Amino acid sequence: MNRKMSRKNTFAAAVFFIALFLLGGLTPASANEDDWDNLTVTLGPENSIVSKDGYSLEALEFDGYGMVLVQLLKNDIVLEDAVLENNSSSWCYLDGKNVRLKAYNVTDQRSLPIFGSLFSPKAEIIFETKRNVEDNIILELDLEEDKDKYLLGEEVIVLMELRNTGLVKAEKINLELDSDGLLVREGCPENIVLDKGSKKSCELRFRFPENIKETYFVKVNVNWEDLSGEHSISKTVEINVDEPLKIYKIAGSEGFSGSPVYVTLSVKNTQDREVKVRLFDLLPATFSAVSDTSSFNNTSFGSEGLNSNSSSCLSWDFVLAPKEKKSFSYCIKSEQLGAHRVPKAHAYSNLCGQPYTKISDSKNIITIYKNISYIPYSKKALTEVNLKSGADLRAYLDSNGYALLDIWVTNDALDASIFIPEGTRLLDSKKEPLKTIIITKADQPPLPGALYLVGKHYYGLEPEGAEVNPYVNLSMGLDSSIRGNFPSIYSYNEDTSIWTHINSTSYENRISARITNFSVYAALAQPPAGVKLHVNLVPP
Repeated sequence: MNRKMSRKNTFAAAVFFIALFLLGGLTPASANEDDWDNLTVTLGPENSIVSKDGYSLEALEFDGYGMVLVQLLKNDIVLEDAVLENNSSSWCYLDGKNVRLKAYNVTDQRSLPIFGSLFSPKAEIIFETKRNVEDNIILELDLEEDKDKYLLGEEVIVLMELRNTGLVKAEKINLELDSDGLLVREGCPENIVLDKGSKKSCELRFRFPENIKETYFVKVNVNWEDLSGEHSISKTVEINVDEPLKIYKIAGSEGFSGSPVYVTLSVKNTQDREVKVRLFDLLPATFSAVSDTSSFNNTSFGSEGLNSNSSSCLSWDFVLAPKEKKSFSYCIKSEQLGAHRVPKAHAYSNLCGQPYTKISDSKNIITIYKNISYIPYSKKALTEVNLKSGADLRAYLDSNGYALLDIWVTNDALDASIFIPEGTRLLDSKKEPLKTIIITKADQPPLPGALYLVGKHYYGLEPEGAEVNPYVNLSMGLDSSIRGNFPSIYSYNEDTSIWTHINSTSYENRISARITNFSVYAALAQPPAGVKLHVNLVPP
């Protein structure tokens, strides 16, 4: 009994002196928790030592009344001893405040049941080491625009994501936005705080100003500070304005020496603001313009005037209202036999102070053949004729515009054709016999929610304003992958933006319908309705 009391007194004295020695190392628990790496461990006689970040902590002795004597080592060198008390609210700092300890649930025989044992005392210890200076704030920034190109009436949205990929909490983050002249509707957030591993996502919103540039560069700078000093990162995205014009040029593919060949130009304003346009076109080499054949009233054939056959440059000046499209044609001729390349048309526009240049994508070739003599039409000699889109029709119509025989007009590249029965009357907008029929690929108009495209393209029939009596038959190919629906041909009215259903006939991968005017046509269908199968089991 005396030996036990003596050992207890010795342990108590050691506890008293060590506690006095460590008293100055106790600091409030309000230190930044992100500055420490945490490890919770239970130590006892059988498992008395644990290692962490180059340190070793060993439990040396338990007093049995809620206190434990521990020893801190580094690289097998003893640094300090400390006495930890059960459930203490204060940290015990060691090694120049690079290590801190706190004990919970240290064995206390006063709380044990009457038959409790002290042979295996234990202590639950929180063992924390201070992070290295390298464990500073690490931020990553991403910016992404929601579209490749924008119309001026659209809102520009830039998606921003800021991530904290470091091991410590990020505070005092400063964001700076450079919109490069765009009008800011919603900018960068303020007072951002990011816990380790967290992120902040937001949308930056902009509008275009009155005077625009072709390209904008939106830039975000992120600045912050940590233990190693000041840091910054930045990201930039490119915002492009969509070109204001779309231009198409189609020329007849064949002609005879000295006979007219028609060229059609279409220009569309894709923006929601007015656009001033100057359109230039060149005649193919050896070709001259036929007088008084332009369908646009502000046409000039070079500096020598409309009636000059020597000028090879054509120009137009006009204004396009928002979303407006203008189409017009002119006539040229050549005495030179052979294949002639058709030059591309150039459109120069000014949109809100920004100049643009647009070039047509036409790659037409006009082949001029030697003149032939026509014999009087006879059904016995010829019952139908096949022409390519844009070919001259006048040889096959009488002076009143009636078809002298069955006529096929085809565009093989677009898989579409028009059949004109004998006796059909074809007149242009001036009540003159139609000179040519052109099948083009049209821009996609807006579709009702219940319809979708099952044909290969949207087709535009030109010239606009043509009159057909009683009808012609339009045929187009269908997408071979379409299954389980009922396609029909629809016509689109650009003035009312309404699709009109036309009674159609389909066979295998083609569909056809009778039409009475030239417009935009497409094969559309509704989604197939779901079919539910009900099965009743009948006992045998």
